[in-house]
Amino acid sequence: MSGWLSRLSQGGLLLLLMVAICLGAYNSLLSHRLDLVRQQASEQQKTLAQQAGLIVTLQTQDAQNRALMAAQQQQERQLRQQSDVYQRKYREAIKNDACAGQPLPGAVIELLRPTAAGGSAGGAVAP
Repeated sequence: MSGWLSRLSQGGLLLLLMVAICLGAYNSLLSHRLDLVRQQASEQQKTLAQQAGLIVTLQTQDAQNRALMAAQQQQERQLRQQSDVYQRKYREAIKNDACAGQPLPGAVIELLRPTAAGGSAGGAVAP
């Protein structure tokens, strides 16, 4: 019986040794995976930092674009008002002028028309 117990204890020790080897291998695998996850987290942190910088840049550009658009709209509004004033003044100026109501002769219209080549030809005046 003592031989049987001896064999059982040796088998148990062998089994414990195999379990310890397996646990060590599993521990090594988990450590490797943890390193990979830490590396990915680090890369994602860098990516997030870059994206945050890009977002700030885009927000700054958006604010600048909005300011430029507002300035452009203001300028266009002023130009429209100025044009309206000029048109009103022109109408007032020609209101009592009989010549202003007459159509231009065809030859004058031809002289004022731009040429097809884009330049002046034969003394034509481009408007």
